[in-house]
Amino acid sequence: MTDITRSRAWRDVFAGLIFIAIAAGFAIEAMNYQMGTALRMGPGFMPLFLSALLAGFGLLIAVQGFGRHQEVQAEPIAWRGIFLVCLSLAIFGYAARSLGLVPIVLLCTFLAAMASRNNSIVSALIMAACMSALCYLIFKVGLGITLPTFGPALSF
Repeated sequence: MTDITRSRAWRDVFAGLIFIAIAAGFAIEAMNYQMGTALRMGPGFMPLFLSALLAGFGLLIAVQGFGRHQEVQAEPIAWRGIFLVCLSLAIFGYAARSLGLVPIVLLCTFLAAMASRNNSIVSALIMAACMSALCYLIFKVGLGITLPTFGPALSF
């Protein structure tokens, strides 16, 4: 059963507040570094500037959300999506070194894509293959990271 009510855009308000909180965390950490000047920037200058920018966007989003009303339709919680995304993250953390870059990205992207009911198995496999190839090109070829392409669990 869905229930439609009219309320403030609370999602926007909370999203803006989350942006502000994240910006505050980064700004506090940036204060531990030298700021320098605008002409000779120190290591803390850019993080502090970007934190201020993020906080400004967060404030703008929160104020707009507070001033705007929207119709909200209550929908059931997407447990499948929550479970598959959490499972994907857990598998990545647990098995990345043993499976290697290509298989772990393939598996995790497939699981995360299946979290949406809009994706079919074929489209999820295509996304996973493209993401795996892109990650290989960026991280192995371009950046040369040390994570093996195919890990010890898949060595034949």
